[in-house]
Amino acid sequence: MKKVLLAALLAGMALWTGCDGTEPPKGATITITFKALYDGQPLEKYKNYDYDTYQVQFSRFNAFMADFALLDGNNAIKFGDIAWVDFTPDLAPSNMAVEVPVVFTNVPDGDYTGIRLGYGVPPALNAKQPKDFSAGHPLSRENEYWLGWGSYIFNKIEGQVDLDKNGSYDGSLIYHCGSNAVYRTYDFNVPLKIEPGANITVEFDLKKLFVLNGAWLDLTDTYNHITSNDANDVVIATQLMDNFGNATTVK
Repeated sequence: MKKVLLAALLAGMALWTGCDGTEPPKGATITITFKALYDGQPLEKYKNYDYDTYQVQFSRFNAFMADFALLDGNNAIKFGDIAWVDFTPDLAPSNMAVEVPVVFTNVPDGDYTGIRLGYGVPPALNAKQPKDFSAGHPLSRENEYWLGWGSYIFNKIEGQVDLDKNGSYDGSLIYHCGSNAVYRTYDFNVPLKIEPGANITVEFDLKKLFVLNGAWLDLTDTYNHITSNDANDVVIATQLMDNFGNATTVK
């Protein structure tokens, strides 16, 4: 079991911390642990969740995170470029979403006022393709690239919806956000003390993600079941990426 869990965690974690080829200042080694939730509780695959007046279940959730920076007043100190986190790896020991620890080295220690997180792949990196990266780099993943769009898939959230709660699902949910138009960064103002061994937790709550300006994304409308394959239609992707900051808690 320990070997399987280790394999699941390794499958769910990929990281690149170099910053434009320059060596970052020497500092602390810290860990950011990413968690997936629904309504404040750990996300579980294939579990029926209340959603508005009906129910949903989820089968996949993964994401690229980028442009990691510590905030010191008006200053942002970058300490990592890109990471890929997979909460639902194939080798997970159960249907419970795995927690994904990502280790960063040479992070400048000290007291900070917050952290900046990028959601997706920033344009300079998104202009490249998996073939441009060596094996093991987060962006070498062929399955996370959209050749037709010339873009990485910033995140994948998949599942099903049961509109009348009768146990029979009425449609698939497929949210694959991508393209430079929907890359987002969010600042989280939370006091952070960076020192060797420091731990930061980042939680994504899918219930909060699908509540847009106080109202559920309406899944009785089939248009809202899927992000469009039309590169010019980023309506749903924009709504979700615009709301990811509200769905995130940093501790």
